[in-house]
Formats: sequence, structure tokens, C-alpha cells
Amino acid sequence: MTNYLRGLLRLPAGVRRFLMTESLYGIGIGLYSLVLNLHLLAKGLKEDQIGALVSVGILIMGILAIPVSLLANRVGRKKLLVAGILFIAAGNMVYALTGNIVCFYLAQILVSIGLTLVETTEVQLLFHYCASSKDELRAFSLMFAVFTAFTGAGTLIAGYLPRGAGDGEGYRIALLLAGLVFVIHGIVRGLVLPKERNMTPKATERRHAGRTRDGQAHWKQSLPSAQLWVFAVFMALLGGALAITGSFLNVIVKYRLDWLDGKVSLLLAVAGVVLFVSSLLTPYLMERFGAHRASIAVFLVNIAIFAALFPVMPAWLFTMLFLIRGGGATMLSNLLDSHLMSALQETDRNLFAGMRSVFRSVGSSAATYAAGLILAGADYRMPFLLTAAVLAAGLLYYMRWVRPTLE
Repeated sequence: MTNYLRGLLRLPAGVRRFLMTESLYGIGIGLYSLVLNLHLLAKGLKEDQIGALVSVGILIMGILAIPVSLLANRVGRKKLLVAGILFIAAGNMVYALTGNIVCFYLAQILVSIGLTLVETTEVQLLFHYCASSKDELRAFSLMFAVFTAFTGAGTLIAGYLPRGAGDGEGYRIALLLAGLVFVIHGIVRGLVLPKERNMTPKATERRHAGRTRDGQAHWKQSLPSAQLWVFAVFMALLGGALAITGSFLNVIVKYRLDWLDGKVSLLLAVAGVVLFVSSLLTPYLMERFGAHRASIAVFLVNIAIFAALFPVMPAWLFTMLFLIRGGGATMLSNLLDSHLMSALQETDRNLFAGMRSVFRSVGSSAATYAAGLILAGADYRMPFLLTAAVLAAGLLYYMRWVRPTLE
């Protein structure tokens, strides 16, 4: 364990800069994610309307994912990453400064474009700064550790900014602050992240020209392999499972436990600490027990915890299981994301990043819409049981189709 922790401190300079700037992204997302649903509810939207709004945003991410992943080869991942952060900032501003459903959809479109640019470039850029596959696994998990820790900080701040604002105006402050944090984050990343190697326009054009000359001889090689399709469908199942509750955590906690916003934000901030520890332990777990054994064990733990959150229970027991759920879900997502990405050849990673976003968006969109309909009926327990069922289907799919391709 000591050697593992020392290895984290010896990551390349580009990785360290990336991780240091990830803290601002976490704070911004923490501010935004806690208050957005509550802001929309205060403005008169119903849960099913929020579910539809979020679902449209997720579908936009799915549509744009593959074109963005291809554009990254020409423009450069760093430029698209910075642009994405600024799009998210603009979306937060529109959410804060408007009050009708049309403008909310505009804001969601801006945020969705930004998230697409970020999610289809950040992992590849981070891996670009790594020197080995072991560095990739550790950097990937450490990125999520930093992100979740500072998401908790942002969530805690957001929970106390709007206190006492029953008309929802107080939520506007948190959204404006989130927009400001994202603007600063985009500027800082544009200035401090190292330039990418071998990503100049001329080099890209030469590669493109080479593909054009080869033309018909290589078109089949550019199509996704069977392995990529298997992985992509798996990402749809996993993304859908985690989105059933993930898109409405603040609403579920607030109304199931009948808590005020400050108390909700405190619980989610503590959850961020649990997620931080889980992210740090993910590479160690994989190195210690092997990817397959670790994945199956974490799958089973998650299924059991989500099922256990379904029955009526005291608040103290719910909060304990809720915190464990967060750590387990993060560990599962990090294990599988990093393992699948590392299993692919470098030439397949950009395409997989796009396909992963598309299929995960489709699964998440359907799951979010279904969860919105369930919550519109004031049922704050059923989403957990439904998540356990979808995770069980995901485990069966992993054992039947994913694991054989990895072996």
C-alpha cells in the first residue's frame, strides 16, 4: 500500500497539473448539481418535466459524442476541453438568469454540449500525459478522487447559499457562482496544461490524407470491432443503472427524509469524502485482486446495497447505506471504465470514447426519464430497487459477453 501511495506522487508533470485543476471542476459541478433540480422545482416544474429536460440533454450528449471524438483529432483535445468548460459556464448563467421552460431547454443544451466536449476529451488527454498503462489506471482513479472530493466541497457551499429562499431566488446565487467557477477553471486549464504532442494541424492533415489515399482498402478497419460494440452496450446498461438514482439524489434525500437543503448538502458533502476514498482505493483493489475478481465483487456489493435501500428504514440507517452506496457505485464505475479503456489498442480509444458516451447517454436518458416518472408519483424508494435489478442484468452481461473478450 505504501508503494502504491508513493507511485501516485510520482506521476508525470502533465498529470499532476491536470489533477490540480480538476479541483475547480469538482467545485463547479458540486454547486450546479445540488441546486439545479431544486431551482427548477422552485420555478414551478414537476419531476417528470425535469426528467424530460435532463433526458433531452443526455440525448444531445449521445448525438454529439462521436463527432466530437473525431473532431478532437483535428482540433486537439485540450482546446475542446477548455471550450466545453466555458459552455457549461454559459449554461449555468442561462439557468440562473431565466425562468421559463424554453430558456431552461436552451441552458440544458449549452450544458450538454459542454459536458460532451469535456467527457469525450478529458480521459484521453489525461492518458496522453501518462508514461505507462499503470500510470493511466492510477491517474484515472486519482482524477475521480480529486473530482469527488471537491464536488463535496461545492455541494456543501451550495447547500447553505440558498437557505431560506422558498421562492427559489436563492438558488440563482449558487448557479451564478458555479458559472464563475467554470469560467475561472477554463482559463486556468487553458494556461497551465501542457501542449499535446503530435497533434499539430499539419500532422493531422497528413494522417487524414493517408487515410484518403488508402481509401477503399482500409474502410473496413475504421469500423468498430465486435469488442467495441460489446463494450458500448455494456456502458449503456451501466450508465442507465447508475442514472436511475444519480440524477435525482438531492431530490430523493430531501423528500424521503424530509430534510432542509443545508442538511442534504452536508450528507452529499460527506458522500463526496467517501467517493474520494473509494476512487483512491480502486487501482489498489485492481492491482491486489485482479480486475475480474474485483469487478464481480464490487458488482455484487452494489446490487445488495441498492436493494437494501428500498425498504422503509430509520434515517440513520438510510444515511449509512446511502454513503456506502456512493462509494460502491464510484468504485464500480471507475473499475470498469479504466479496465475497458486500458484493454483497447491506442487506435481504438478515441472511437470507444465516442461510442461509450453515445451508449451511456442513451441508457442514462431512458433511465432518467423513467426515474422522473416514478418520482412524480412521490415514490422515493422504488428507484433503488430498480437500480439493483438493472445492475444484476449488467453483471450477467459482463459475465456472458464482456469478460470473455477481455480474457
